[in-house]
Amino acid sequence: MIKKAILSSGTPILMQKMNSFYSFMLGVWIKYGSRHEPLEKNGLSHFIEHLLFQGTSKRDAKSISLRIDSLGGDINAFTSREFTSLYIKVLDKYIPEAIELIGDIFSNPSFPENEIEKERFIIIDEIRTIEDTPDELIHDLFMSNIFSDSLGQPVFGRKETVMNINRDDIINCFKKYYSSKNCIISCAGNFNENKLIEEIEKNFIFRNTESVPRLKKSTFNSSICVHEKDLNEIHICLGMEGIPFNSPHRYTLSLLNLITGGCVSSKLFQEIREKKGYAYNIYSFLSCYSDIGIFGVYTACEKSRVYDVLELIISIIKNLKETLNEDELQRAKKQAISQLLFSSESTNYVMQNLAYQELYLDRIYSVKEQIRKIESIKISDLKNMAEFLKNKKIALTVLGSIDSKNLSGINI
Repeated sequence: MIKKAILSSGTPILMQKMNSFYSFMLGVWIKYGSRHEPLEKNGLSHFIEHLLFQGTSKRDAKSISLRIDSLGGDINAFTSREFTSLYIKVLDKYIPEAIELIGDIFSNPSFPENEIEKERFIIIDEIRTIEDTPDELIHDLFMSNIFSDSLGQPVFGRKETVMNINRDDIINCFKKYYSSKNCIISCAGNFNENKLIEEIEKNFIFRNTESVPRLKKSTFNSSICVHEKDLNEIHICLGMEGIPFNSPHRYTLSLLNLITGGCVSSKLFQEIREKKGYAYNIYSFLSCYSDIGIFGVYTACEKSRVYDVLELIISIIKNLKETLNEDELQRAKKQAISQLLFSSESTNYVMQNLAYQELYLDRIYSVKEQIRKIESIKISDLKNMAEFLKNKKIALTVLGSIDSKNLSGINI
């Protein structure tokens, strides 16, 4: 059963009790990510995420590590383009200890200067790792190609901006945005609701500020962008404007994504990998944000096949409406429902799903409600969505030992 309560600070808390589980998971979600950062301070939210684990007013970094290991649990965090999340997972018998620990980390970070300098170079090393991982790098390049504004900024930041962030930037951002107005808490697992809320009220300090991150609506840019790099393969990312997270057509597009390139029976996988043997890895993907979305395709192939692969991908997308059939729809529904039910057996997924729905939809849909929405989709809905995509302009990003001349004649 899903419940929502409001803490004394005004911060919402979402809870789903799972009685048959031994585990408990809690996440704190801060509505501040890379798209909210000033261009010259890109990477600031990710920097803060790192530093939360580097000491509080009563614990140093090693003490935090020893404490979570002594509980046999896991504590971690991640940053995205629209929010930052800090989460902890423990056995249900350690809930009070877990909340005290994550509450201390969230409420009392000390941001020691020596740790800032250490983490600065760890983050730069992370950036270098991405630069050496072309199947990850291509997605960052694609985002910067299609969104020239802050939504296109890399989550980890750029080397020059990370070097430009100082302790005052970190403290000011934390005080301004890690506040009751900009946070939510989500919990899943085996817990007593009243005791859980009592422990959170006791251990979390939520600052009261009126500051809300400014969000400028993003615009999708359609263009061809080639990044030359000495690689064995050519990496390709293309796509068009999709729909925001809160769109009523989100489930329809999710099914269309499965049919297009989201599973092994999909059109892209069967045509380009199984039939032609042009690429080992090919898939389509959805990225949905508060104001806009992306429907995209990624693959990698040898240079001599780039033109043929691109033509096939574009042809499959442009002809989706005419090639969709009822059997594909029914397979996609079974895939989507199975994935949803499999995921609902994980406290991690349930905790995250509660947060995403609160962040983007402002209400929580049960698994049964989500299944009903999936089952209600008709073939005509899919065809309408395929027509929607067909009329969108395509953006293309290419990474590898290739120049733009090799792409002349591609009609996007």
